[in-house]
Amino acid sequence: MALQFESSLQNLVYQMDAGSGRKVIQAVLFGLFAVAMAALYTFSNFQGLRDARAFEEAQLARNIVRTGQLQTQCVRPLSMGHLIERDPAGNGAVQTHPDLLHPPLWPLTLAAVWRVIGSPETGAPTTATVQGWDYLPVALSHMFTILSALWIWLIGRKLFDLRVAGLSAGAFLISDMVWRHSVLGGDMGLALFCVLGAVYAALWAGETPVGVPPDEGAGSAWRWLLPLVGSALLTAGAFLTRYITGTIGLALFFYLGTSRRRHAWAHASVYVGLVVLLVMPWLVRNILACGHPLGLVFHAMLTDSYLFPGDVLFRSLAPELPDFGAALYAVQLKMMANLRQFSVQGLGWADGGILLALFGAMYLHRFVRPSSRRLRWCLIPAALVLVLVASTFGEESLRGLVVYWPLAIPYAWAFFLVLLDRLQFEIRFFAAAAISIVMFLAGLPLLLNVLPPRTGLPYPPYFHRYIGWVSNMLEPGDVMVTDIPWATAWYGGKTAILLPDHIDDFYTIHEHHQPIAMAYFTTETRNKPWVRGLSDPSAPEHSWYQIFAEGKVPTNFPLTHGRFIAGTDQFLLADRVRW
Repeated sequence: MALQFESSLQNLVYQMDAGSGRKVIQAVLFGLFAVAMAALYTFSNFQGLRDARAFEEAQLARNIVRTGQLQTQCVRPLSMGHLIERDPAGNGAVQTHPDLLHPPLWPLTLAAVWRVIGSPETGAPTTATVQGWDYLPVALSHMFTILSALWIWLIGRKLFDLRVAGLSAGAFLISDMVWRHSVLGGDMGLALFCVLGAVYAALWAGETPVGVPPDEGAGSAWRWLLPLVGSALLTAGAFLTRYITGTIGLALFFYLGTSRRRHAWAHASVYVGLVVLLVMPWLVRNILACGHPLGLVFHAMLTDSYLFPGDVLFRSLAPELPDFGAALYAVQLKMMANLRQFSVQGLGWADGGILLALFGAMYLHRFVRPSSRRLRWCLIPAALVLVLVASTFGEESLRGLVVYWPLAIPYAWAFFLVLLDRLQFEIRFFAAAAISIVMFLAGLPLLLNVLPPRTGLPYPPYFHRYIGWVSNMLEPGDVMVTDIPWATAWYGGKTAILLPDHIDDFYTIHEHHQPIAMAYFTTETRNKPWVRGLSDPSAPEHSWYQIFAEGKVPTNFPLTHGRFIAGTDQFLLADRVRW
């Protein structure tokens, strides 16, 4: 009996030291480290949502839970006018307005969580510094970011070895670039998860099994077909999370097409066909809703161009759109200006530091594995397409390039380890010291961003107490106009129309389509350049400036009662005394 117990104990000790138990311990420690990094970055850099896209997607998710439809309470005059043009009797469907700008997967994911734990409540603002429901989109984004670290480990192991895999996953979790996008509470964490998963599945699909002739043998078909389907599913997921991250499909198409399998380009074509088939229902929905497969996304190409400065286009009820030649010229000028700006910013990869330098130098080295060599070259055209597309939309779209950063990390570490092996220093701890220094430099930007002082409130313009108090003045069915409708929709749960570009559009909406009960001006408008943006008769906000700054309310203006909020930062106009 004693010998049996002693044998069992020795076996347990062995498993904990070198067997499966050791792997479990390592996995648990890795998970705890990832959660600790997420908590640390959130504590030091989050005091409320501050990204307009995150606000809008969160309120979309809540509306899915309540109505079962992808409807938005953030209504833009452009989309309202577009629906009126298609169906004049619908009056723009302000109260049941379909969302025409955002892909559905992230709002659907948030909605699925809220169906389990309960839908966010809107009502009287609390005294808390941060509204409690703001944490959930951030926590869910962090969860997908942590799961993405597992994909990085698997990709590093598949392309290189366990040492590269471990270093890559660790460097990913201390990357400020990754957590900075995750803490916004938007869709980037899910997009990153889908992109990396699609790449890993494609690595399996494009690999010829050792010892088995290509496309022969009883088990040959599923060895490439199942991962191919998985890669297509995750690529479609990336596209339906953030359109621009769908560019990874181009890289994987080239990777699959240049593999050593027979009929490789046929397999790559099957992959593309599956992706198109998976996204087709969403494209059909948009065509039925507004006549365009991606909604009004392509209208954003003209925003902030010389034809429509700033956000004038989306704030116009019936804009005079240019012909194709004039639009193309405006987009070309906007592209060049944005590309110059992107290059100064390092394409958003400035935090890459030493790993970015190693990744660039890596292209001068030839790796042994064909899959490692092929994938790195296939990433280049996809990343270039993403940058070019982002330049036609603006800086916010360039965030999508962050999904390619985790794919650069394994290559950087693999190249660095090759350099260490070739140096052949006889100093005992030289390799460990060199790896530690590189890892420290890779995590230095994050270290500087989590040190005190803590990041301040997102005001101006976002502070849930002010926004909730103003939104609660509206009765059910009332509508306001404001320059931050995404925030009033999330914190107040009330339908809001983006402040029209000109007061004439306000009159048109109020008199013919939807009565307006209140106008809410924040620092988004009041902090614009005084002459160029407000007081000059040719300035975009001049028609509104005369009301909220000079107090010159026209005799027929329906909102006759006004007051300042937060000193003179914000201004409120209402049809009656509502405060």
